[in-house]
Amino acid sequence: MEDWLLYLKSVAGKYGDEFDLTQLSPGDVLKVVTQHTDYLFTTIEGCEAELFCSRADRPKGRVRIMGCTFGRSSSIKPDHLFCGGNLELTYDLQGVSMKHTTTAIREIYWRIGQGPLLK
Repeated sequence: MEDWLLYLKSVAGKYGDEFDLTQLSPGDVLKVVTQHTDYLFTTIEGCEAELFCSRADRPKGRVRIMGCTFGRSSSIKPDHLFCGGNLELTYDLQGVSMKHTTTAIREIYWRIGQGPLLK
C-alpha cells in the first residue's frame, strides 16, 4: 500500500510521464527504456506485441504488455506504463506462461504507424 501512495504523490501535477496502452493501434511502435535495457514493441493488436530487446537475456517475440507495477509491490496499474514504474509483460516459453518485470522505466516513446517517435 505504501508503494501505491508514493506513486500517487510522485505523479501529482505531472503530464507526459504516463502512457495509456489502450491508445495503441496495430503497427504502432512503443519504446520503453529502463536502467539496463531498451524494449521495442511493435503492436499486433491491443496489448499484444512483437518484442525486440537490446539484450539477449531478455524475452523476445510475441508478448502481452500487462502494465506497470509500483516498486517492489505486487500491485499493478493495468494497461498503463509510467516512468518510475516497472513494466510487466507475459510471454510463452516452450508452452509455459512466463512473466517478466523490468527495472524502473526511465523513458517511454510512441510512434504512431510510420510517424516519428514521440516522447
